[in-house]
Amino acid sequence: MATPIDRTIPRTRCRAGLGALLAATLCGCGGEPTPREVQNARAFEALLTAVSLKHEKEVEKDAKLIDQRHAAGEISEEKYRELGEILDKARAKDWAGAEKRAYEFRSQCGDRGSFFK
Repeated sequence: MATPIDRTIPRTRCRAGLGALLAATLCGCGGEPTPREVQNARAFEALLTAVSLKHEKEVEKDAKLIDQRHAAGEISEEKYRELGEILDKARAKDWAGAEKRAYEFRSQCGDRGSFFK
């Protein structure tokens, strides 16, 4: 008669998995975004929405907010330049190009979505 297969996980494998999880947690991987990052994400998502809807007035409103956040030191120079590329395309009515560039910008942030400094 056949015997049932033992489906238990050896303790050493279980401990190794827990160790890796603990190490990732202590390194800050997957931590909460800062208030600055949350506000930047909101500004970016508003811009992405305006671009997706091809709404010129909202694009300009979002551009003003992005300019203010950059002037206040809330958005880095690098990210500001990248957002400027999206805005330039939207202002030229290259909606497909602006949307594509916006999604590329969002994907740079990986698992953290569109949070950035």
